Amino acid sequence: MKNITKTTIVSVLASSCVLASFSVAAHQEKAASNEVKAAEQEAKPAEQEAKIAEQENKPVEAVRSPDELKDIEKGTEKGTDKDKQADVKTAKSDCEKVCADNDEEEHSHSYRFRNKRDGFYVDVSAISSVGDDYAVPEHEDTDADFDVAMSYRVQILGLFMESSGISTRRIHGMYSLPSWGLNFYNSEDWSFDLFYQYSTRGIEGLEGIQSRNKDERAGLRMTGFFENSQLQAIYSPVSRNDIGSDGIEASISYSHSWQFRNWNYYTNLGIQYRSKEVTPFGQETYLDDDLSSKDGISYSAELGVEYPLTTDWVFGGYVGYNALSERAISQRQDNVEDGYRAGLLLTFIF
Repeated sequence: MKNITKTTIVSVLASSCVLASFSVAAHQEKAASNEVKAAEQEAKPAEQEAKIAEQENKPVEAVRSPDELKDIEKGTEKGTDKDKQADVKTAKSDCEKVCADNDEEEHSHSYRFRNKRDGFYVDVSAISSVGDDYAVPEHEDTDADFDVAMSYRVQILGLFMESSGISTRRIHGMYSLPSWGLNFYNSEDWSFDLFYQYSTRGIEGLEGIQSRNKDERAGLRMTGFFENSQLQAIYSPVSRNDIGSDGIEASISYSHSWQFRNWNYYTNLGIQYRSKEVTPFGQETYLDDDLSSKDGISYSAELGVEYPLTTDWVFGGYVGYNALSERAISQRQDNVEDGYRAGLLLTFIF
């Protein structure tokens, strides 16, 4: 019995010692953990203080005035050493070289592959006109004419095909006929074309008072574009006439336009010369005469108005006058010397 009691007491004491040792170890581990946390908390303010000190010690960039910025750009800032000035000059030189190369490349491409007049324009007009008709002798009364005409110009890489109409008189000029050709030069104000007519038919609505040639012609056309006006000169020394000389046909026309309360007004003035070798329409060959060069000059004038109904529809009206040349009058069998024609038109622009 005593042995059992002794053994029990020894076991209890041993268990107590073990528990005590575990408790001491746990207490020590907790104390160490607390010390680590305290050290970390003490380190954080130190790091923040170090960052603040670093920001305080960092040099602050001075605010530059506009004059100082200009000096920096020019490389002449006070206190700038020679190396910095050299770097600025080198950078500017490189930039100017790259910009010049880009401009030269763009300029080269624009002249090689582009033409400022490339594009197209198409419209269709319904025209009602009255007035004189040179095909009718002695200005006999004629009925009103109704026509549908298409005006267009299509140009790609300088090559063009066009047909002028009454709706584009102030754009194409007074003496431009249906033709194709090459727009070979353009400047800020001038355009030069080589053309070849594919028809001698006159302008719908005005053809009654226009002198028509027998053969299509070719030549040079120069057009000047100004603020509200246009000047055009045409010189044609070539025709499809296979008999004798081709003759010379030349003309100058001037157009001016102005606007008032959404109405656009324009006026055209022109003068044209035909040598005796230019055969009129309806004759097989030219008639030799003893008339002077000035007797081959005719005169024309027009006045027109346009009003846009919508972005696509335009209403217009016009009146035209043409005085025949002395040579044309001498070839007629009547006393007709000039003629008038007027009309209204409704145009749809594509």
